[in-house]
Amino acid sequence: MRAFEILVEAKESVKSQILNDVAKYGGNSNQYFVRFTDIDKLGFSAKQTFGKTLDVDDPEFYPEYIGAGKGRPALWFYPLQTYLKNSDLYAGEYPYVWLIKLKDDAWLQKVTTRTKEIVQAPAGKERVGILRMVNPWPAAIFFKPAFDVVGKYTDYKKLHKPHGLVKGKPEPSLFQRIRGDI
Repeated sequence: MRAFEILVEAKESVKSQILNDVAKYGGNSNQYFVRFTDIDKLGFSAKQTFGKTLDVDDPEFYPEYIGAGKGRPALWFYPLQTYLKNSDLYAGEYPYVWLIKLKDDAWLQKVTTRTKEIVQAPAGKERVGILRMVNPWPAAIFFKPAFDVVGKYTDYKKLHKPHGLVKGKPEPSLFQRIRGDI
């Protein structure tokens, strides 16, 4: 069964699989986010590496600052629309992609370079992170796991190179040499 799944995944691109799942689960495309990972290759376990990111209330906060080792534990995702529009996303070469959907009661505060304070979530929702609306790419930064994993995808076409690129061209056969097909 696993071999069949690999063949299906190899025929269908990751983007088309994601679009199929978004159509299947419905909702607004702004509720979907993607994450690239090279860390969790085997089985896509729930063990993801959390980094640390400053929140809006930190005096050193700046939306374009990525940060390393400072702030609250956070998990980064790209908005789905950003992923679909750009093929050159950071870490886009990784063949392991997660698609998540924001839970109905979760809310991400939109943050720009002018944002200086934490905004309370709308009624019935909980603030679970921030949505950085800065260039080069927006990013959703979750401080709480307030999302459902919709799908996990592997792009085997990018992971494996064609035979000729790995080992070189095969030696010409005797008949190819006689016919002059070299």
